[in-house]
Amino acid sequence: MACWQRRECVWGAVVCTLAMSCQWSWAQQDAPTDAETAEPAATESAAGSPAAGSPGAGSPGLADLDEALRVRINAQGLRDLNRVISLVETALDKGLNEDNQAFAQNMLADALMDRATSLIQVMNMQPLQSQQMQQIRQLVTSDLRRVLQSEEPPSEASLMLGRLQALPDGDPYEARRVLQDYLEHDDLPPAKRAEALVLRGRLVKDQTKALADFDEAIALVPEDENYRLARALLLRSQGQLEAALTTVGEILERNPDVANALLLQGELYRQLNRSEEALASFDAASELVPQAPGPYQNRGEIYRSQGKFEQAVAQFSKVLELKPGVLLTLVHRAEAYLNAGQPELALADIEIVLEKQSLIAAHRIRADALSKLGRLDEAIDEMERLAAAIPNEGGLRMQLALYYLVDKQPRKAVAAYSEILEIDDQNVEALRSRGDAYLNIGKHQEAIVDFERVLELQPEDTSVLNNLAWVLATSPEDQLRDGSRAITLATKACELTKYRRPHILSTLAAAYAEAGDFKSAQEWSQKSVDMDDPEHREQLARELQSYQDGKPWREKQIMAENPKAAEPPSDTPPTESPPAIERHIEQELDFQPEPLVD
Repeated sequence: MACWQRRECVWGAVVCTLAMSCQWSWAQQDAPTDAETAEPAATESAAGSPAAGSPGAGSPGLADLDEALRVRINAQGLRDLNRVISLVETALDKGLNEDNQAFAQNMLADALMDRATSLIQVMNMQPLQSQQMQQIRQLVTSDLRRVLQSEEPPSEASLMLGRLQALPDGDPYEARRVLQDYLEHDDLPPAKRAEALVLRGRLVKDQTKALADFDEAIALVPEDENYRLARALLLRSQGQLEAALTTVGEILERNPDVANALLLQGELYRQLNRSEEALASFDAASELVPQAPGPYQNRGEIYRSQGKFEQAVAQFSKVLELKPGVLLTLVHRAEAYLNAGQPELALADIEIVLEKQSLIAAHRIRADALSKLGRLDEAIDEMERLAAAIPNEGGLRMQLALYYLVDKQPRKAVAAYSEILEIDDQNVEALRSRGDAYLNIGKHQEAIVDFERVLELQPEDTSVLNNLAWVLATSPEDQLRDGSRAITLATKACELTKYRRPHILSTLAAAYAEAGDFKSAQEWSQKSVDMDDPEHREQLARELQSYQDGKPWREKQIMAENPKAAEPPSDTPPTESPPAIERHIEQELDFQPEPLVD
């Protein structure tokens, strides 16, 4: 008989039952047996050991088992349980006869089960450091595994181990196995069976089977909305957003005040790009649980995506008021500050983040903030270190190349774009940008090659159609010009932009001039001037005058390079190594809020 199968009984009664089944108790040890009274010589061997057939015969560990039983009856907490387990293990190691061994094994399994239960309560109720939590989990897992190896183990041990191993850093394979064992019991309470089904449903890879488990759990305990929420989360993870939304709607129809359902509803609306409905759901959740950070974070994300950066900042600030120091929110607020034209506040947030953790997104925002504050040297230094730390991240070198161009270092920009293209030779943005950079240093042939490659990949790229047509029409290098093709390219760019871009009309005019059709050149040039583009007004007027004079336009720009770009790199090593860059938060961040309520 295993005492854990009768846990509703007080321990003393269970001990008495076990003592009777094992045919011994303290009273029996103190009272003489009939054999002892009638024939003392038969009760001892020559060495003084208990005679065969007596309770202590073949039981060198009996004294330890006796002490374990005494401690077990009066056990008050974990310290006593630990002592019981240690004493029983010692008794088994020393040796016990068959009856005492069975009793000891039962007592050991019961004590292990009680210790596991107590430790789980500690994990759930007390704040613990990560290392402490891990140590306790390892001990509980070990205890439960030992219980399950005992004769007639309690079904509850399988459920407890399944819960533990279903956690993110647990063993999902063992969790599925023990939960399956648990579900094979026919006499489980509905609530416990439903819990096991949901745990298993989260772990199985077959989505149909997973949904079947959730549906059975809901049928068993229809009043528990958490199971419907779990079903909705599963559907969302499968990409079935509308079905998940329907399940959440069922919850809110039954009870409109389920805060977690409102939060999930809002997140689903966000994923479906139904922003206004999402905001309404988050507002309703905040009314129910005003101290929950999740709705504020989500509203901030929506406002950020809508370009309402000041409103986004207000929402992120509320999150940080409720939960100070959240790195994700600090990064998001910094990005919103940056887009709202407040780079100094963005930099302040990012410095806090980087003091705690070195993240790609934080370094990129820091560089951008420094750039907008006019501290371009520091921005370039930040991006150079970041690009060196993560050499295969093309986006980092794109940002670095842009800073080089702004800092009038076009040759360094060309080198950065070339490094990107060594990794991905079909990177259209890098090809387009390198072509433009080549134009800045007068390398027209190289620019043409890059522009032609872009048009192979994206034939309707109006920017490249215009730039290629311009260089074919205006390059001072005779062998590169091609007026006919320039007309074709510029006409296509004009058609794609509805003839509304003055600089593209200007390119078409230059193409006609190169082809010798100065009448058409003057017509298109006049139209570009009439659009009165303040940025290019003087340039367009000069072009028109050239065509009126019967002269084609020629242009070869050479950017005045920043003198420091020609400085040789220093051979002096840096005074300290740059911090390790972590990839936990990327440029585009998705917030996964904590549950609103436990």
